[in-house]
Amino acid sequence: MCPHCFRRIGHSEVSFVCVTGRACEGDSALGAADPRARSATCGTCGRVTTRRVCGRCHDRLPEGYLEAPGKMVALAGPAHSGKSTYIAVIVHELLQRLGGELEAALVPCDDETVTEYRERYERSLYDDNAVVPKTVDTRDSRPLVYQLSRSRRGAFGTSRDTVLTLVFLDTAGERFTSQERIETELRYLAEADAVLVLVDPHDLAGTQKPAAAATAEAGGRLRTAEATAPSTDVLNRVLQHLKGVHGIQGNKKLKLPVAVAVTKLDLLWPQLGANSPLHRSRAPGAVYDAEDRATVHTEVQALLSGWQEQQVELRLRQSCSDYQLFAMSMLGAAPRGDNLGLGGVRPHRVEDPLMWLLHRFGMLDRGKV
Repeated sequence: MCPHCFRRIGHSEVSFVCVTGRACEGDSALGAADPRARSATCGTCGRVTTRRVCGRCHDRLPEGYLEAPGKMVALAGPAHSGKSTYIAVIVHELLQRLGGELEAALVPCDDETVTEYRERYERSLYDDNAVVPKTVDTRDSRPLVYQLSRSRRGAFGTSRDTVLTLVFLDTAGERFTSQERIETELRYLAEADAVLVLVDPHDLAGTQKPAAAATAEAGGRLRTAEATAPSTDVLNRVLQHLKGVHGIQGNKKLKLPVAVAVTKLDLLWPQLGANSPLHRSRAPGAVYDAEDRATVHTEVQALLSGWQEQQVELRLRQSCSDYQLFAMSMLGAAPRGDNLGLGGVRPHRVEDPLMWLLHRFGMLDRGKV
């Protein structure tokens, strides 16, 4: 799948292009790429090139993209649910703390990914101590494409390298406000290998909202009915769309993993019991902790029930054969306007959905059972 236009492409639709650009303009496509070839020679200037492009949208394919198994996690959620902030924080965590913990290297696949992450996400959140700018509806975001690789110890002391291509696409929440917009503007949903839906706790009827947080969202931006949709509506539309594109009818269920995460957990801490597992962090380690996962899933189930939001899980249970519930805080505390507090970014359990999906994709061993 092309990470830019999200269309499935065969090897006959992949071409090498000359590295000299304008010097060979008009004669830069060097024909279909041999699936075994890593380079081609330009017939005009004689230079060797390793650049390959999608034959449909003509955007450059990241180095090594065709050789590594690709998994795309589609990120969905209404405006102000925290999609941009989640991308900023999870990539930073993989590049810093989590990557070292998993003994995994996260490598950007192209210069556009490096520039986009640095200028749009990292600079705001980690340099300026400010919220990530809202993704505007008119902005066609380029996906961030990374390769995540880690060595796993096998039998008799051997090691095995596993590589996964991750594609992160930041989409304006307004594009989830109707079924028609999802079907026409969000092609990547149909091609996703897994889906992560972010749920804003302000959309859950039973949650008790602090006065300051009830009227303003991250970045001090007020919500309007025209600009967003309740998280539960977005979840229903996404599930309906996925069932349609996968041809799921009757009592049959979606097979792809679906993660649903309540964000801004820091706003809900006062409502949690002293012994709630959501107060504690995940135990560090390069394994999938099934016991911790089950405990957190059950806790979020209980919270939804207490908030009279049982429909969320009922819909998941009826539509999905493989789903999990999560709760996390990307920042650790609500921002004041556009500025973060003195503590900066203090994420809590943001890695949980990714750890579950990496386990599903075969990159993590199972820990406690």
